[in-house]
Amino acid sequence: MSRRLLSAALAFGWLLLSGGAASADGRVVVVAQDGSGAYREIQAAIDNALPGDTILIKPGHYREDVVVHSKDRLRLVGESRDQVTILGLKRVGAFRIGKWPYGANDIEVRDLTVSQNGGLAVGIFNGTKILLANIRVQGLLYVQQAKDVRIERSQLGSSETTGVSFSDAQGEVVGNEIRDNDYGVTVAGRSDVRVEGNVITNSLYDAVVFQAGSRGAVVGNRLIKNGGGISVQDGAQADLQGNTTASVP
Repeated sequence: MSRRLLSAALAFGWLLLSGGAASADGRVVVVAQDGSGAYREIQAAIDNALPGDTILIKPGHYREDVVVHSKDRLRLVGESRDQVTILGLKRVGAFRIGKWPYGANDIEVRDLTVSQNGGLAVGIFNGTKILLANIRVQGLLYVQQAKDVRIERSQLGSSETTGVSFSDAQGEVVGNEIRDNDYGVTVAGRSDVRVEGNVITNSLYDAVVFQAGSRGAVVGNRLIKNGGGISVQDGAQADLQGNTTASVP
């Protein structure tokens, strides 16, 4: 590496450590509870974010209500899902993306954990192009009136109702581990959802339910030790292919 490139890399690293830096698409902003970043709270960083910004979240248990609304092209990235946890504070639901009448578009959340508050962990409302990747959700993940939602490579579970629930929404649930819920995945209203390549285990009742009026596909999933399998109610449409069922892992 040339001296010029080395100097540029060191300068970029220093800016990250001190709280923020410019990137090709926007700023990189650091949240750290110890005061080493630009913000101590995630919500404050979101409130001041501009389109194209990336918010990097340092390790910690963040007891705050986090809401992303009226934002476009925003990334929230934790240092790792074992080290960053959002716990919620006063409101039901620890993490919300979009809300009425405001939405959120082109939002990416990855590498962190969200723990339920009042039974709801993550709510996605009135958003478009939402990606959740490599996160851990402890409690219900609820999607309503949102489009182009993709949930991938995540651990979703420990809900007293449903692991992932869609209502009048469109999206994909791909390559996740969904475990220890009453129901694994439910699809309701005028939803269109693809459930592919997941391991769905230890559901008290059905692993996947399509309610009347909904549609989608359930492809290549492993269903292990659930109270039921895949339920497609009258008035629903679902393409079922290559799913396997087992009584033991």
